[in-house]
Amino acid sequence: MAELTNDSGAIRLLVDPVTREGGGRILASVAIEYRDARDREWWPLVRLPVIHLLPGSAEALVAGLQDVLRGAAPGFAWQSGDGALGLQVGVPEGQGDLLLAEVGVDLALFLAESAGAPRREGAEAALFRWPVTRGAAVAFGDGLRREAEGLGRDA
Repeated sequence: MAELTNDSGAIRLLVDPVTREGGGRILASVAIEYRDARDREWWPLVRLPVIHLLPGSAEALVAGLQDVLRGAAPGFAWQSGDGALGLQVGVPEGQGDLLLAEVGVDLALFLAESAGAPRREGAEAALFRWPVTRGAAVAFGDGLRREAEGLGRDA
C-alpha cells in the first residue's frame, strides 16, 4: 500500500494496487482515511473498492512527484485511467518545506456500478486538500512504485 499522509498524521490517501490485468492495467483500491486518536486505527471517510490505472500511469504519478520534489516543476496533476481518482501536488508560496496535496475522488463510476445510478462524471465528487511533508511525499512515491513493480508486468 502507498499512503500520502498529511503533516499532522491525521488523514491520508491510501492507494492499494491489487492486481495487474493483461495489457498492464492495474486494479487498485483507494481510500481517504482518518486516524482515530482513541484506538490509533485508520478508518475510511471515502473508499473506492476498484479504480483502474492505465499502463504506465503509476510510473507517471511517481515521476511527476519526483519532479516536484527535486524542484524541476512547481507541481503536477495526475488522474487514474477511469477518472475516479485525481491527485495534484504542488509547492505553495510561503509554506517552507511543506507541499500541498489535493485529492479528488469521483464517485460516479462506483455509484453507477453499485447503486445503478446514471454515470454523471463529476456530479458526485469529493475534494480533499492537506499539507504534506516532503518525506511523506517520498514515502508515497516509493510505496506506489514498489507495489506496482511487485505486481509484475502482465497478469
